[in-house]
Amino acid sequence: MQVPDDALAAVIAGLRRIGTFKGAVVSMPHKVTVASLVDALAPAARQAGACNAVRRAPDGRLEGTTLDGEGFVAGLRAAGHEVRGRRVFMVGAGGAAAATAFALAKHGAGGLTIANRTRAKAEDLAARVRAAYPSVDIATDGSPAGHDVVVNATSIGMRPEDGSPVDPSCLGPGMGAADVVLRPGTAFLLEAGRRGAGAHGGEPMLAAQIEFLLDYMLWQDSLA
Repeated sequence: MQVPDDALAAVIAGLRRIGTFKGAVVSMPHKVTVASLVDALAPAARQAGACNAVRRAPDGRLEGTTLDGEGFVAGLRAAGHEVRGRRVFMVGAGGAAAATAFALAKHGAGGLTIANRTRAKAEDLAARVRAAYPSVDIATDGSPAGHDVVVNATSIGMRPEDGSPVDPSCLGPGMGAADVVLRPGTAFLLEAGRRGAGAHGGEPMLAAQIEFLLDYMLWQDSLA
């Protein structure tokens, strides 16, 4: 369903009235807004302030969670890339980025630098992650240079004409470049490959989320 921003609340209200509605996957740009429209949020969704999966509970309430972060980490691991101890530079501070930041910290990233076009959003997200995981070094200053992994957690790359979210000259051998965008062959990943960095697309993240989604929809466990 393609829903404009100003109709989202009405659509969610309508879904509540459909007796056979069991749940839905939410994509950008609605992940943050939907989190305020459901009745309950899983801990990960509360941390991120966003959700990308909604289900109807047996009592009729709508519950939301975010699978983006865990899916991203699981996708990396499935491709043989470990998160623990790695220094990560992440571009983005939206719903998917927030979920990814918390998941990276949860799974032991050695450090995380958050960069965003609107600096205040990066600083807000950094403060929230730092409060939840005080042992992880969280920053908002710096460049991809000196990091082990560079993550694009924005929508840049969804269109063929999009460029790279970072200066490609910062990428090089020994580094990893990971994208949440599902479109293969983004400028970011192509540049990473040309410069000798390992390229990791968004497909493994999606595959991991499908498994998590089935568990979430089928098993009505508590969100507490």
